[in-house]
Amino acid sequence: MARVLCVWELGTRLGHLSHLRLPIEVALAQGHQVFLAARELAGVPEVLAGLPVTLLQAPFMQGVVSQDQSAYASYTHLLAKQCFGGPADLIAYLRAWRSLFDLVQPDLVLFVHSPTALVTAHAYPFKKVLLGSGFEIPPVSVDGTGGAAGALPFAPFPTTRLTVDNVARLKRDDAQLLALINSALCQLGLPGLPSLDAIYTQADAKWLSTWPALDHFGARNAEHYLGLAPLPGCAAPVWPAVEAPRVFGYLLNFPSLPQLLRDLQAANLSALLYVRGLPAALRQTFSGQNMRFADDLVDLAQVAQQCAWVLHHGNHSTMATFMLAGVPQLIIPCHQEQLFGALRLVATQCAVMAYQDQPGFSAAITALQTHAALRQSAAHLARQCAPFDLAGNTAYVGTMFGKLIKQ
Repeated sequence: MARVLCVWELGTRLGHLSHLRLPIEVALAQGHQVFLAARELAGVPEVLAGLPVTLLQAPFMQGVVSQDQSAYASYTHLLAKQCFGGPADLIAYLRAWRSLFDLVQPDLVLFVHSPTALVTAHAYPFKKVLLGSGFEIPPVSVDGTGGAAGALPFAPFPTTRLTVDNVARLKRDDAQLLALINSALCQLGLPGLPSLDAIYTQADAKWLSTWPALDHFGARNAEHYLGLAPLPGCAAPVWPAVEAPRVFGYLLNFPSLPQLLRDLQAANLSALLYVRGLPAALRQTFSGQNMRFADDLVDLAQVAQQCAWVLHHGNHSTMATFMLAGVPQLIIPCHQEQLFGALRLVATQCAVMAYQDQPGFSAAITALQTHAALRQSAAHLARQCAPFDLAGNTAYVGTMFGKLIKQ
Protein backbone atom coordinates (compact mmCIF):
# COMPACT_ATOMS: atom_id res chain seq x y z
CA MET A 1 0.00 0.00 0.00
CA ALA A 2 1.33 3.41 -1.01
CA ARG A 3 0.65 6.84 0.45
CA VAL A 4 -0.97 9.17 -2.09
CA LEU A 5 -1.21 12.89 -1.31
CA CYS A 6 -3.48 15.26 -3.24
CA VAL A 7 -2.86 19.02 -2.87
CA TRP A 8 -4.80 22.10 -3.96
CA GLU A 9 -3.36 25.56 -3.26
CA LEU A 10 -4.69 28.26 -5.65
CA GLY A 11 -8.17 29.18 -6.84
CA THR A 12 -11.60 29.10 -5.27
CA ARG A 13 -14.79 27.07 -5.48
CA LEU A 14 -15.18 23.34 -5.91
CA GLY A 15 -14.06 22.78 -9.50
CA HIS A 16 -10.50 22.14 -8.37
CA LEU A 17 -11.65 19.44 -5.98
CA SER A 18 -13.74 17.79 -8.69
CA HIS A 19 -10.55 17.13 -10.70
CA LEU A 20 -9.40 14.90 -7.85
CA ARG A 21 -12.43 12.68 -7.33
CA LEU A 22 -11.62 10.11 -10.03
CA PRO A 23 -7.90 9.74 -9.08
CA ILE A 24 -8.84 9.43 -5.41
CA GLU A 25 -11.43 6.74 -6.20
CA VAL A 26 -8.86 4.82 -8.24
CA ALA A 27 -6.17 5.12 -5.56
CA LEU A 28 -8.56 3.87 -2.87
CA ALA A 29 -9.71 0.98 -5.08
CA GLN A 30 -6.06 -0.07 -5.43
CA GLY A 31 -5.72 -0.14 -1.65
CA HIS A 32 -3.63 3.01 -1.23
CA GLN A 33 -3.92 5.44 1.68
CA VAL A 34 -5.06 8.85 0.45
CA PHE A 35 -4.41 12.25 2.01
CA LEU A 36 -5.90 15.54 0.80
CA ALA A 37 -4.45 18.97 1.60
CA ALA A 38 -7.13 21.37 0.35
CA ARG A 39 -7.24 25.15 0.20
CA GLU A 40 -10.95 25.22 1.06
CA LEU A 41 -12.15 22.51 3.44
CA ALA A 42 -15.85 23.41 3.48
CA GLY A 43 -16.61 21.89 0.08
CA VAL A 44 -14.79 18.60 0.58
CA PRO A 45 -17.81 16.65 1.94
CA GLU A 46 -19.91 17.80 -1.03
CA VAL A 47 -17.40 16.76 -3.72
CA LEU A 48 -15.77 13.75 -2.06
CA ALA A 49 -18.72 12.43 -0.08
CA GLY A 50 -18.16 8.93 1.23
CA LEU A 51 -14.48 8.67 0.32
CA PRO A 52 -12.20 7.74 3.26
CA VAL A 53 -9.58 10.45 2.87
CA THR A 54 -7.34 11.95 5.56
CA LEU A 55 -8.06 15.68 5.32
CA LEU A 56 -5.49 18.44 5.93
CA GLN A 57 -5.45 22.22 5.49
CA ALA A 58 -3.24 23.29 2.59
CA PRO A 59 -0.88 26.24 3.18
CA PHE A 60 -1.60 29.14 0.84
CA MET A 61 -0.75 32.83 0.62
CA GLN A 62 -3.01 34.77 2.98
CA GLY A 63 -4.44 38.24 2.49
CA VAL A 64 -4.20 38.38 -1.30
CA VAL A 65 -6.04 41.50 -2.45
CA SER A 66 -8.16 41.06 -5.57
CA GLN A 67 -6.82 43.29 -8.32
CA ASP A 68 -7.08 43.94 -12.03
CA GLN A 69 -5.30 41.14 -13.86
CA SER A 70 -5.22 42.87 -17.24
CA ALA A 71 -1.63 43.99 -16.60
CA TYR A 72 -0.47 40.38 -16.14
CA ALA A 73 1.48 39.44 -19.25
CA SER A 74 2.69 35.99 -18.21
CA TYR A 75 2.37 33.27 -15.60
CA THR A 76 5.29 34.90 -13.80
CA HIS A 77 3.11 37.91 -12.94
CA LEU A 78 0.30 35.68 -11.68
CA LEU A 79 2.66 33.70 -9.42
CA ALA A 80 4.34 36.83 -8.09
CA LYS A 81 1.07 38.58 -7.20
CA GLN A 82 -1.15 35.71 -6.08
CA CYS A 83 1.18 33.04 -4.77
CA PHE A 84 4.75 33.83 -3.74
CA GLY A 85 4.58 37.31 -2.19
CA GLY A 86 7.68 38.69 -0.44
CA PRO A 87 10.73 36.80 0.88
CA ALA A 88 9.47 36.30 4.44
CA ASP A 89 6.04 35.07 3.33
CA LEU A 90 7.51 32.73 0.74
CA ILE A 91 9.88 31.18 3.27
CA ALA A 92 6.99 30.63 5.68
CA TYR A 93 4.85 28.87 3.07
CA LEU A 94 7.74 26.78 1.77
CA ARG A 95 8.46 25.70 5.35
CA ALA A 96 4.80 24.82 5.83
CA TRP A 97 4.72 22.67 2.69
CA ARG A 98 7.96 20.98 3.71
CA SER A 99 6.42 20.13 7.09
CA LEU A 100 3.35 18.71 5.38
CA PHE A 101 5.40 16.53 3.02
CA ASP A 102 7.55 15.31 5.93
CA LEU A 103 4.41 14.52 7.94
CA VAL A 104 2.65 12.53 5.22
CA GLN A 105 5.77 11.01 3.60
CA PRO A 106 3.96 10.38 0.31
CA ASP A 107 5.01 8.01 -2.44
CA LEU A 108 2.99 9.98 -5.02
CA VAL A 109 1.62 13.53 -4.99
CA LEU A 110 -1.11 14.91 -7.26
CA PHE A 111 -0.87 18.71 -7.62
CA VAL A 112 -3.92 20.79 -8.55
CA HIS A 113 -2.91 24.44 -9.16
CA SER A 114 -0.26 24.33 -6.39
CA PRO A 115 2.85 26.32 -7.39
CA THR A 116 4.36 26.82 -3.91
CA ALA A 117 3.89 23.14 -3.15
CA LEU A 118 5.65 22.33 -6.42
CA VAL A 119 8.58 24.62 -5.60
CA THR A 120 8.98 22.81 -2.28
CA ALA A 121 8.56 19.40 -3.93
CA HIS A 122 11.52 19.99 -6.26
CA ALA A 123 13.83 18.70 -3.50
CA TYR A 124 11.78 15.54 -2.87
CA PRO A 125 12.06 12.19 -4.69
CA PHE A 126 8.37 11.21 -4.59
CA LYS A 127 6.49 10.87 -7.88
CA LYS A 128 4.58 13.92 -9.08
CA VAL A 129 1.48 14.33 -11.25
CA LEU A 130 0.02 17.66 -12.38
CA LEU A 131 -3.77 17.71 -12.72
CA GLY A 132 -6.08 20.52 -13.81
CA SER A 133 -7.25 22.73 -16.64
CA GLY A 134 -4.93 24.08 -19.31
CA PHE A 135 -4.61 27.35 -17.40
CA GLU A 136 -3.50 25.56 -14.23
CA ILE A 137 -0.75 23.65 -16.03
CA PRO A 138 1.19 26.25 -18.06
CA PRO A 139 3.16 25.14 -21.12
CA VAL A 140 6.90 24.98 -20.53
CA SER A 141 10.08 24.21 -22.44
CA VAL A 142 10.87 20.52 -22.72
CA ASP A 143 14.16 20.68 -20.84
CA GLY A 144 13.00 23.08 -18.15
CA THR A 145 15.68 25.66 -18.91
CA GLY A 146 13.45 28.34 -20.41
CA GLY A 147 13.95 27.33 -24.04
CA ALA A 148 17.07 27.42 -26.16
CA ALA A 149 19.74 29.18 -24.13
CA GLY A 150 16.97 30.82 -22.10
CA ALA A 151 15.66 32.61 -25.20
CA LEU A 152 11.98 32.38 -24.25
CA PRO A 153 10.18 33.93 -21.27
CA PHE A 154 8.24 31.66 -18.95
CA ALA A 155 4.64 30.94 -20.05
CA PRO A 156 3.62 34.23 -21.70
CA PHE A 157 -0.14 34.65 -21.85
CA PRO A 158 -1.97 34.16 -25.17
CA THR A 159 -2.85 37.86 -25.36
CA THR A 160 0.78 39.01 -24.90
CA ARG A 161 2.54 40.19 -28.05
CA LEU A 162 6.06 38.78 -28.09
CA THR A 163 7.83 41.85 -29.38
CA VAL A 164 11.53 42.29 -28.69
CA ASP A 165 10.80 44.78 -25.92
CA ASN A 166 8.09 42.61 -24.34
CA VAL A 167 10.30 39.51 -24.39
CA ALA A 168 13.13 41.43 -22.73
CA ARG A 169 10.78 42.77 -20.04
CA LEU A 170 9.27 39.34 -19.38
CA LYS A 171 12.71 37.75 -19.08
CA ARG A 172 13.73 40.40 -16.54
CA ASP A 173 10.57 39.65 -14.54
CA ASP A 174 11.34 35.92 -14.76
CA ALA A 175 14.86 36.47 -13.46
CA GLN A 176 13.59 38.59 -10.56
CA LEU A 177 11.03 36.00 -9.49
CA LEU A 178 13.50 33.13 -9.89
CA ALA A 179 15.99 34.99 -7.69
CA LEU A 180 13.31 35.45 -5.01
CA ILE A 181 12.43 31.74 -5.07
CA ASN A 182 16.03 30.56 -5.01
CA SER A 183 16.92 32.92 -2.19
CA ALA A 184 14.09 31.48 -0.10
CA LEU A 185 15.09 27.91 -0.96
CA CYS A 186 18.71 28.64 -0.06
CA GLN A 187 17.72 29.98 3.37
CA LEU A 188 15.86 26.71 3.98
CA GLY A 189 18.82 24.62 2.87
CA LEU A 190 17.03 23.42 -0.26
CA PRO A 191 18.51 23.33 -3.79
CA GLY A 192 17.60 26.15 -6.15
CA LEU A 193 15.67 25.92 -9.41
CA PRO A 194 17.45 26.25 -12.78
CA SER A 195 14.43 28.14 -14.21
CA LEU A 196 10.78 28.86 -13.58
CA ASP A 197 9.92 26.13 -16.09
CA ALA A 198 11.46 23.62 -13.67
CA ILE A 199 8.52 24.17 -11.30
CA TYR A 200 6.42 22.21 -13.80
CA THR A 201 8.89 20.09 -15.79
CA GLN A 202 9.71 18.06 -12.66
CA ALA A 203 6.34 16.30 -13.03
CA ASP A 204 6.35 12.62 -13.97
CA ALA A 205 2.96 13.05 -15.67
CA LYS A 206 0.49 15.80 -16.63
CA TRP A 207 -3.22 15.08 -16.87
CA LEU A 208 -5.23 17.94 -18.34
CA SER A 209 -8.86 17.98 -17.20
CA THR A 210 -10.10 19.55 -20.40
CA TRP A 211 -10.15 19.06 -24.17
CA PRO A 212 -7.59 20.43 -26.66
CA ALA A 213 -10.23 22.84 -27.98
CA LEU A 214 -10.63 24.35 -24.49
CA ASP A 215 -6.95 24.40 -23.49
CA HIS A 216 -6.35 28.02 -22.50
CA PHE A 217 -2.84 28.01 -23.99
CA GLY A 218 -3.75 26.03 -27.12
CA ALA A 219 -3.70 22.32 -27.92
CA ARG A 220 -0.59 20.40 -26.83
CA ASN A 221 0.60 17.28 -28.59
CA ALA A 222 2.68 15.81 -25.77
CA GLU A 223 0.13 15.93 -22.92
CA HIS A 224 -2.69 13.59 -21.95
CA TYR A 225 -6.20 15.06 -21.96
CA LEU A 226 -8.70 13.42 -19.60
CA GLY A 227 -11.62 15.68 -20.43
CA LEU A 228 -13.86 16.93 -17.64
CA ALA A 229 -16.41 14.88 -15.70
CA PRO A 230 -20.03 16.04 -16.14
CA LEU A 231 -21.42 18.40 -13.55
CA PRO A 232 -23.69 16.82 -10.92
CA GLY A 233 -27.40 17.09 -11.60
CA CYS A 234 -29.49 19.87 -10.07
CA ALA A 235 -33.12 20.94 -10.30
CA ALA A 236 -34.75 21.01 -13.73
CA PRO A 237 -34.93 24.44 -15.40
CA VAL A 238 -38.30 26.22 -15.31
CA TRP A 239 -38.53 28.59 -18.26
CA PRO A 240 -40.74 31.66 -18.68
CA ALA A 241 -44.00 30.57 -20.31
CA VAL A 242 -43.63 32.49 -23.55
CA GLU A 243 -43.18 31.30 -27.12
CA ALA A 244 -39.65 32.55 -27.78
CA PRO A 245 -36.10 31.20 -28.07
CA ARG A 246 -34.90 29.93 -24.70
CA VAL A 247 -31.73 31.52 -23.33
CA PHE A 248 -29.99 30.61 -20.10
CA GLY A 249 -27.58 32.81 -18.15
CA TYR A 250 -25.15 31.78 -15.39
CA LEU A 251 -23.79 35.10 -14.13
CA LEU A 252 -22.35 37.17 -11.33
CA ASN A 253 -23.34 40.69 -10.33
CA PHE A 254 -20.82 42.42 -12.62
CA PRO A 255 -20.53 46.13 -13.55
CA SER A 256 -22.72 46.11 -16.68
CA LEU A 257 -25.34 43.63 -15.45
CA PRO A 258 -28.17 46.24 -15.58
CA GLN A 259 -27.36 46.98 -19.22
CA LEU A 260 -27.27 43.28 -20.06
CA LEU A 261 -30.63 42.66 -18.39
CA ARG A 262 -32.09 45.64 -20.23
CA ASP A 263 -30.93 44.33 -23.61
CA LEU A 264 -32.11 40.78 -22.87
CA GLN A 265 -35.51 42.12 -21.83
CA ALA A 266 -35.77 44.07 -25.07
CA ALA A 267 -35.07 40.98 -27.18
CA ASN A 268 -37.74 38.44 -28.08
CA LEU A 269 -36.46 35.76 -25.67
CA SER A 270 -37.52 33.39 -22.93
CA ALA A 271 -34.65 34.09 -20.52
CA LEU A 272 -33.89 32.04 -17.41
CA LEU A 273 -31.04 33.54 -15.37
CA TYR A 274 -29.12 32.42 -12.31
CA VAL A 275 -27.17 35.41 -10.98
CA ARG A 276 -24.96 35.10 -7.90
CA GLY A 277 -25.30 38.19 -5.70
CA LEU A 278 -28.24 39.59 -7.68
CA PRO A 279 -29.44 42.84 -6.03
CA ALA A 280 -33.11 42.72 -5.04
CA ALA A 281 -33.77 45.94 -6.95
CA LEU A 282 -32.56 44.45 -10.24
CA ARG A 283 -34.59 41.29 -9.67
CA GLN A 284 -37.73 43.33 -9.08
CA THR A 285 -37.10 45.62 -12.06
CA PHE A 286 -36.44 42.93 -14.66
CA SER A 287 -38.57 39.97 -13.57
CA GLY A 288 -41.41 39.62 -16.01
CA GLN A 289 -43.20 37.55 -18.61
CA ASN A 290 -40.07 36.81 -20.64
CA MET A 291 -37.41 36.86 -17.88
CA ARG A 292 -37.20 34.66 -14.81
CA PHE A 293 -34.50 34.51 -12.12
CA ALA A 294 -33.67 31.12 -10.60
CA ASP A 295 -32.94 31.00 -6.86
CA ASP A 296 -30.43 28.15 -7.27
CA LEU A 297 -28.34 26.74 -10.06
CA VAL A 298 -30.30 24.42 -12.36
CA ASP A 299 -29.22 21.29 -14.22
CA LEU A 300 -26.96 22.54 -17.01
CA ALA A 301 -27.19 19.27 -18.95
CA GLN A 302 -30.96 19.73 -19.20
CA VAL A 303 -30.49 23.39 -20.06
CA ALA A 304 -28.17 22.41 -22.91
CA GLN A 305 -30.87 20.20 -24.41
CA GLN A 306 -33.56 22.87 -24.20
CA CYS A 307 -31.96 26.24 -24.95
CA ALA A 308 -31.07 28.13 -28.12
CA TRP A 309 -27.92 29.67 -26.60
CA VAL A 310 -26.37 30.54 -23.26
CA LEU A 311 -24.47 33.38 -21.65
CA HIS A 312 -21.96 33.17 -18.80
CA HIS A 313 -18.54 34.43 -17.68
CA GLY A 314 -16.35 31.62 -19.00
CA ASN A 315 -16.16 29.20 -16.09
CA HIS A 316 -14.27 26.21 -17.47
CA SER A 317 -16.80 23.50 -16.60
CA THR A 318 -19.68 25.65 -17.84
CA MET A 319 -17.95 26.23 -21.19
CA ALA A 320 -17.22 22.52 -21.47
CA THR A 321 -20.81 21.48 -20.74
CA PHE A 322 -22.24 23.63 -23.51
CA MET A 323 -19.36 23.01 -25.92
CA LEU A 324 -19.99 19.25 -25.76
CA ALA A 325 -23.70 19.86 -26.35
CA GLY A 326 -23.07 22.08 -29.39
CA VAL A 327 -24.72 25.15 -27.85
CA PRO A 328 -23.59 28.64 -28.97
CA GLN A 329 -22.28 30.78 -26.12
CA LEU A 330 -22.07 34.47 -25.23
CA ILE A 331 -19.11 34.80 -22.87
CA ILE A 332 -18.44 37.84 -20.69
CA PRO A 333 -15.08 37.15 -18.97
CA CYS A 334 -14.38 38.58 -15.52
CA HIS A 335 -10.68 37.61 -15.32
CA GLN A 336 -7.86 36.39 -17.53
CA GLU A 337 -8.41 32.66 -17.20
CA GLN A 338 -11.97 33.13 -18.44
CA LEU A 339 -10.76 35.46 -21.19
CA PHE A 340 -8.31 32.90 -22.55
CA GLY A 341 -10.97 30.18 -22.55
CA ALA A 342 -13.42 32.49 -24.30
CA LEU A 343 -10.88 33.35 -26.99
CA ARG A 344 -10.44 29.65 -27.73
CA LEU A 345 -14.16 29.24 -28.44
CA VAL A 346 -14.39 32.52 -30.35
CA ALA A 347 -11.56 31.27 -32.59
CA THR A 348 -13.69 28.25 -33.53
CA GLN A 349 -16.60 30.58 -34.39
CA CYS A 350 -18.99 28.93 -31.93
CA ALA A 351 -19.06 31.74 -29.36
CA VAL A 352 -19.32 35.52 -29.10
CA MET A 353 -17.37 37.46 -26.50
CA ALA A 354 -18.33 40.70 -24.76
CA TYR A 355 -16.69 42.73 -21.98
CA GLN A 356 -17.98 43.19 -18.46
CA ASP A 357 -17.77 46.99 -18.62
CA GLN A 358 -19.23 47.69 -22.05
CA PRO A 359 -22.28 49.97 -22.27
CA GLY A 360 -24.57 47.55 -24.10
CA PHE A 361 -24.97 43.99 -25.35
CA SER A 362 -27.61 44.26 -28.05
CA ALA A 363 -25.14 43.58 -30.89
CA ALA A 364 -23.88 40.41 -29.21
CA ILE A 365 -27.44 39.24 -28.50
CA THR A 366 -28.44 39.90 -32.10
CA ALA A 367 -25.45 37.89 -33.32
CA LEU A 368 -26.49 34.89 -31.21
CA GLN A 369 -30.06 35.24 -32.40
CA THR A 370 -29.44 35.57 -36.11
CA HIS A 371 -26.14 33.93 -37.07
CA ALA A 372 -26.92 30.31 -37.97
CA ALA A 373 -23.20 29.74 -38.54
CA LEU A 374 -22.60 29.97 -34.78
CA ARG A 375 -24.82 26.95 -34.09
CA GLN A 376 -23.34 25.07 -37.04
CA SER A 377 -19.81 25.71 -35.77
CA ALA A 378 -20.79 24.77 -32.21
CA ALA A 379 -22.27 21.49 -33.44
CA HIS A 380 -19.16 20.79 -35.51
CA LEU A 381 -16.86 21.38 -32.52
CA ALA A 382 -19.03 19.14 -30.32
CA ARG A 383 -18.61 16.30 -32.82
CA GLN A 384 -14.83 16.73 -32.64
CA CYS A 385 -14.71 16.47 -28.82
CA ALA A 386 -15.37 13.02 -27.39
CA PRO A 387 -17.53 12.92 -24.24
CA PHE A 388 -15.87 12.27 -20.90
CA ASP A 389 -14.81 8.61 -20.90
CA LEU A 390 -15.23 7.45 -17.30
CA ALA A 391 -14.24 3.84 -17.95
CA GLY A 392 -11.29 4.76 -20.14
CA ASN A 393 -9.99 7.41 -17.75
CA THR A 394 -10.38 5.08 -14.77
CA ALA A 395 -8.30 2.44 -16.55
CA TYR A 396 -5.68 5.00 -17.64
CA VAL A 397 -5.28 6.51 -14.16
CA GLY A 398 -5.09 3.05 -12.62
CA THR A 399 -2.39 1.96 -15.05
CA MET A 400 -0.40 5.15 -14.45
CA PHE A 401 -0.63 4.73 -10.68
CA GLY A 402 0.74 1.22 -11.09
CA LYS A 403 3.68 2.44 -13.15
CA LEU A 404 4.51 5.46 -10.99
CA ILE A 405 4.20 3.83 -7.61
CA LYS A 406 6.27 0.78 -8.61
CA GLN A 407 9.15 2.89 -9.94
